Amino acid sequence: MAVYTHLTEAEIAAFLARYDAGTLVSFKGIAEGVENSNYLVVTSQAKYILTVYEKRVEQNDLPFFLGMMEWLAERGVPCPRPLHGRDGEMVQRVKDRPAALVTFLEGQGCRSIRNAHLSQLGEHLARVHLAGDGFPLRRANALSLRGWRSL
Repeated sequence: MAVYTHLTEAEIAAFLARYDAGTLVSFKGIAEGVENSNYLVVTSQAKYILTVYEKRVEQNDLPFFLGMMEWLAERGVPCPRPLHGRDGEMVQRVKDRPAALVTFLEGQGCRSIRNAHLSQLGEHLARVHLAGDGFPLRRANALSLRGWRSL
């Protein structure tokens, strides 16, 4: 299971209290993924994903990634939208780790990839690139050839 930081009901409820996202109804750790801890959180208002960023994530990079998600969502790209806490910040902390709450997108992974899926992927990737034009934040690519050495 890819939940590295285990949260209790009380910890998630306290985390949610920092947002205008309703009260906790239920939560479940998400087994998929390899790097961060993710929870499906159901509140009295909606479903969300709570991500607890683990050790390899640079906290200074989070405004870029969350900002890009927000930028793309505002431009019609179907992607999660980060919520801002009552303090206006997208990044909060839980168990001394950075964490974020984003909207939930209905759907599921594709187990059998077909050519039509690749065509759709190409179309969506083009939309992401076009919608990302003008995004004001920049960061170095940690997965570039130079970044591979440290991995």
